[in-house]
Formats: sequence, structure tokens, C-alpha cells
Amino acid sequence: MQLKIEILAALAKGKPLLVFLFSADKRISATGRNTMVAIDMLEDEQKKLVKVFVHGWTFYEQPFLMEAIKFAEGGKSIDEAIEACREIGDHCFSFSNFVTSSSVKKLMAWRPGMFPEGFTVEENSFVAFGLPVTIRDVALTEAERVGKLVEVQNKAMSMVDLQDAEIARVKDNLKSDEKLSKVIVQTIGRIDIGYKYLQMMREKNVPMMDDVELSVCNAGIFAAVISAWGEMSAVYVVKKILY
Repeated sequence: MQLKIEILAALAKGKPLLVFLFSADKRISATGRNTMVAIDMLEDEQKKLVKVFVHGWTFYEQPFLMEAIKFAEGGKSIDEAIEACREIGDHCFSFSNFVTSSSVKKLMAWRPGMFPEGFTVEENSFVAFGLPVTIRDVALTEAERVGKLVEVQNKAMSMVDLQDAEIARVKDNLKSDEKLSKVIVQTIGRIDIGYKYLQMMREKNVPMMDDVELSVCNAGIFAAVISAWGEMSAVYVVKKILY
């Protein structure tokens, strides 16, 4: 099994391994299911070196990976990194997913159960799915997180108008003692759209920490296959201001 080979290669240096998964539930994620099977096939001593963190936010893994890398570079333990990642996933993580109506229709055909009964989208329009951009007091369950992935926040007839609407939503969602500490934009082909979005956020004075981390990247092959050219997503990490 390829996943077992990759895990063994990662363990070759005898160091602990942290694995990030969207879900370990075989009903939700085939990758999660296969990864857990591969780990179960390891020798007992090898299993002790592998720790799994299930974040529940599909392909939005960038903030968790970045946090774990920061902890590793700082010489901190995997357990400490997991706790920091859990804090982000449970309370501080949110996102905007900007998609075309054609992609929405493909998703509806592929996973109709994710959408409420009677859900429709206007032809040649744009839709923003997302979470309220604020710190959550209560962590969402895995099932609740899956349902939130297609929660419509805004609709528009152009990508620019949709971006404007989402930036206004972000500003409205953030409480007076909250700011963005991280914004990661992932684009499908048009990386310039991602940089433009960050510029718009700056111009519209979205509250951000002085040391906010801003980054733009192209989507991976899987995201590119199931999406349309010019689509994008933005991941936000919210932080409380300490006065």
C-alpha cells in the first residue's frame, strides 16, 4: 500500500511523525480511512512514533501545517503542536470559498446531501461559502464542520463583487477585540487574484495584527481538478487583542 510506504519513509530517521487528516471516518474521507489502515499495519514500535491530528476542515490544512512547522522549528513537542492546532481548528479558524455556479452544480450532483432541500444557484453567478469570521466559544463537532463547508455567505454576479461582499462580511464578523493573525489565499491558476484580494483587504482596513502572516499559493492538483479556473479560497485565523 502506497500510504504505508510513505509513512515508513517518513519514519526512516526514527523521529516522531505528525499526520494531518480531514477525517478518520471512512464514511467521510477515503484518504483518512486508508491512512488509518496503513498506520494499523505498522509494527507496534512504529505505531508509537505516529500521532494523528484530525482537524475536520477538508483541504484547508495550511494554517495547521504552518503552526506545526513553527512549533517544530522552535524545538517544541508534537503534543504541544497538536494542542496549538486544535485551538485553531476548534476556535480560531474560518474561511471564504469563492466558486462559480458551475462548480456549485457539480458539487450538488456529486454530494447532494451536503445542501439543504430546494437549494439553487443562478446561472453564471458566483457564490461564497464560509464560516463566520470570529472566535468560536464552543468547538463544532466533525459532522457540524462538514455541514458548514457549504454554508452560503454571499452571492454575486462577478468575482470582484463577491470579494467586496466577503471583505465587508469579514469586517462585520470580527468583534472589537479580534483581529486576523493569518490569511492564506489559495487560487486555481490565477494567483494574481489572490494578491489582489489581500490588497483589497488592506485598502478596506480589515483589522489585522501588526505581525499578520499573509500568503498566496496555487491549489494542489486535486483542488484544481474539481474547481474552475479563477476560483479561490481564503483561510483566516482570528486572534484576540490583548490590551
